[in-house]
Amino acid sequence: MSKVAIIVLEGIEVKESVAKIRHALIYSKEIKEAGNEIMLIFDGNGTKWLDIISNETSEFDFLNKLFKDIKSMGIVYKACDFCSTKKEVKDSLKSKNIEFLSEYDGHPNVGKLISEGYQIIVI
Repeated sequence: MSKVAIIVLEGIEVKESVAKIRHALIYSKEIKEAGNEIMLIFDGNGTKWLDIISNETSEFDFLNKLFKDIKSMGIVYKACDFCSTKKEVKDSLKSKNIEFLSEYDGHPNVGKLISEGYQIIVI
């Protein structure tokens, strides 16, 4: 069994980012279905996407559905504490009981993940 962390940095400002977020979710499902451990981390502008896809509905309902699949599969997903605050989505994410990572100056600790055996994919 492998351990993989997908870090989503992509923001909502670019039309092409929808495909990138969709693929991050699909890759997460594929990795989990193959029997591997997966952690999905929303960092930087990616925290805005987490705020959108964690809603019941949005203009991106197909992403909301994929995110529901992620949750039902038990895939771990978290947000960067610092970036959630800077991007002004922390209160919204907090109200949805989303966990925050703040191990390295308020950010996720990628070095720690690597030490724990995670392969890192950045989108």
